[in-house]
Amino acid sequence: MVKIVYGPKGFGKTKIMLDEVNYASENAKGNVVFISDKRFNTVNINFNVRCVYTEEHDINCAKSFKGFINGLMAGNSDIEYIFIDGLKRIIGDNLRGGKDLFKAIKLLQKEYKNLKFVISISAEKENLPKYVLRYVK
Repeated sequence: MVKIVYGPKGFGKTKIMLDEVNYASENAKGNVVFISDKRFNTVNINFNVRCVYTEEHDINCAKSFKGFINGLMAGNSDIEYIFIDGLKRIIGDNLRGGKDLFKAIKLLQKEYKNLKFVISISAEKENLPKYVLRYVK
């Protein structure tokens, strides 16, 4: 499963993500990872969730982020959920290289059958790339 949470800046995507992160942490059989570009107040996140901040790992493009996600899974195959808050901020405003990232996500999901992604993107639906729209419900 890949779920996209989208909307303009200030829409409340992060709040939606945090609610889903906490729900997943209480119900998942595997581990839950929350990824954001910057460290922020994570008081509202269950302490069992692994929080990772891409600014601390010099990630600033889709290629490095794809490698980072692959490395997470290589180091811990018990991850059930990966929440990515602010994909455009992490890999670049225009989502350049995002298509390859989504291909990598699909490959990971073939290998790890229970792996689920929830990804927030700051954009209106009509501005989302076609490769993302297939995951929008």
